[in-house]
Amino acid sequence: MDGLTMRRLANELGETFSKSKIEKIHQPSDRDLVLTLRVAGQPARRLLLSAHKQFARMHFLVDERPENPMEPPMFCMRLRKHLEGGRIVAIQQHSWDRVLELQVEAMDEVGDLRTYFLICELMGRHSNIILCRQEDGALRIIDAIVRVTEQMSRHREVVPGAPYIAPPAQDKTPMSEITAGQLMEFDREHWLSRPNVQLLVAQIAGIGPTSAREILHRAQAAASHSATETAVDHICQVTRRLGTIVEQNEEAASVALDNLGRAMECAPFLLTHKTDYAPCPSMSEAIRRRFADTGEVLYHSHLQDELHRVVFEHLDKLRGKQIKLQQSLTESEDEHIYRVKAELLTAFAHQIKKGESRCVVPNYYEDNQLVAIDLNPALDAIQNAQYYYKQASKRKRASTSVAEQLAVTENDIRYLEAVDESLHNASLANLELIRRELLQQGFLQEKPTKRKKPVKAEKIDNKPDVYTSVDGFVMRVGRNNLQNDKLTLRQSDGSDIWLHVKDQPGSHVVIRRDGSAEIPQETLEEAALLAAYFSRGRDSANVPVDFTEVRHIWKPNGARPGLVLYDHQRTLFVTPERALVEPILSRSNHDLIKAD
Repeated sequence: MDGLTMRRLANELGETFSKSKIEKIHQPSDRDLVLTLRVAGQPARRLLLSAHKQFARMHFLVDERPENPMEPPMFCMRLRKHLEGGRIVAIQQHSWDRVLELQVEAMDEVGDLRTYFLICELMGRHSNIILCRQEDGALRIIDAIVRVTEQMSRHREVVPGAPYIAPPAQDKTPMSEITAGQLMEFDREHWLSRPNVQLLVAQIAGIGPTSAREILHRAQAAASHSATETAVDHICQVTRRLGTIVEQNEEAASVALDNLGRAMECAPFLLTHKTDYAPCPSMSEAIRRRFADTGEVLYHSHLQDELHRVVFEHLDKLRGKQIKLQQSLTESEDEHIYRVKAELLTAFAHQIKKGESRCVVPNYYEDNQLVAIDLNPALDAIQNAQYYYKQASKRKRASTSVAEQLAVTENDIRYLEAVDESLHNASLANLELIRRELLQQGFLQEKPTKRKKPVKAEKIDNKPDVYTSVDGFVMRVGRNNLQNDKLTLRQSDGSDIWLHVKDQPGSHVVIRRDGSAEIPQETLEEAALLAAYFSRGRDSANVPVDFTEVRHIWKPNGARPGLVLYDHQRTLFVTPERALVEPILSRSNHDLIKAD
């Protein structure tokens, strides 16, 4: 978002939402605000103000409903105190900067009508949202969504009570005043080169790289039809013309699309330098579309990081528990030593006098070799024998209990290692399924929300990935533990071929046999490559992959999702090189995914 975009957005908001009432204010995250605005006779709309370090923006929300915390942050409470119920009287841009100012009239603490200034500085990592009001002829800060102390910045302090100082002005020329002399370094041989783009951005106020490329593209087209003016003259003319187009709303705002139809850039004019772009009904909608996928990517990465953290913490605890249990199991293995001592004390009790602290007797279990036994002098031989019997029984009971706990712990470790593997390159839908799975298994706690009534869980597509082998066979791949269970135990016939990397976490792969007597070797090898690629062994050579018929697979009672046992297996060794796997991945069968 550059100054041109902000100018178009300010004009739109000023025309439509001047005199609108601020009904509600929410702060769904550390750097995001949502204002619910209402114009008389029209439905309320929600305006998002984001001071995100990477994706600072302002636009209206459509279907998005950000989750709000249980307790509103302090800045949100300050805004509610001063702005809720107030009316927006003006929306202005500071020069050509990426700063929008919302002027709001509202009652102050004593009932007087005051003008407050909500200043939105949407400037990359320096973005901020600051609430101010006029005192003694100057703006004074009430609070900011990001407080900046003197220790954090020597140039500009942003804390309650401090005077508001605008961001430093950039030494650039307004679009309407640009001259050819300021662009003498322009490279006429490479119109759309990076140095030319940087030259325009450095010299002209209000434009960013996207606007600079559009200016160069339009100027190059104009220069190709005219030989009377220089290239730099055409650039100046197009620059001034583009400023007018934005000020007068002469062109629709637009978004540039990638080959998947996702919005990658937005602008307050038509992006004619892009091979594929789409006009939008408003600047707000263009910005919303530009950041719609970004929001999903952000949530995707945050969710993936959070799940990785949860799995790592549980694995760390379980591995520590495993070590302690193994030590306890080792210590309990001396049960037979205590039992032998007890039996020897019983057999030779008549030779042992009370008050002795140690005795030496022959061990008839080991060819009468002499063995020393420590005694409690206060007890006689039989009482000492009873003590050793009790210690032996205690260790035997502990051995059984520890062995059971160790088995459960090791199963949980294998399960979480499989979950950790499935988190790699998982889609957002799969991440949501893994999150729900961890909730069900007790490894993740649901965060409290403000919702009082239970909300029905959104249905998420839980279909496995589907690929077609070189021989035309369908190969299905589970991408999380729930998919693995469903694919192997419920969606496959007994004669289908099941594959899984040996002794490592990974995906279940099933080849649908469809009545065929034999699966061709090449299909088996391709399925084995998929099993190895979607496993922890993806970067290894000669990865062992077991395969067997689905009829030979069963799930142990009480086992975690994804854990199965099998027999009658054979083993293939494959190396999942990317050059071998990519042709298989390119044969993804989306129609079968939908129909399955």
